[in-house]
Amino acid sequence: MNFLTHEEVITWADKQLLNETELFDYISELSLKGPKMCSGLPECEFPPARKFTYIEEFSLRLQKLNENYGLEVDDFVGWIAQAAMGLDIEIREVYLGYQCDHYFLECDDMKFANKFLKEELLTLAPKNKRIAEDIWHEIA
Repeated sequence: MNFLTHEEVITWADKQLLNETELFDYISELSLKGPKMCSGLPECEFPPARKFTYIEEFSLRLQKLNENYGLEVDDFVGWIAQAAMGLDIEIREVYLGYQCDHYFLECDDMKFANKFLKEELLTLAPKNKRIAEDIWHEIA
């Protein structure tokens, strides 16, 4: 999902190896071969990547977006508009996905869509920041 660079994943794996008294083969493989090679291995050889819920991935993507708003907004909108489809519209982050799909893709009103998105993200940011921080804390 590109939340971490290749080098950051290897650095994380190296730290895990240094801090563990009982070494895990898959962490060693990750450290030596890197994430791209390991993610291509069958599940019997290397555990699959963790699957995030919509809200978890939304929070991580929002955190990444906040770090570089201008360059990442199109990717964020494209993902949210696609990923929200079929989910419970009563969830505010899902509702935002439906609205992004409508304003950005159907109406092609980019000016209003950007204004709407920024306003909505201001309200959603604190909750989702905590979720993203909890995820990073879990894997640290």
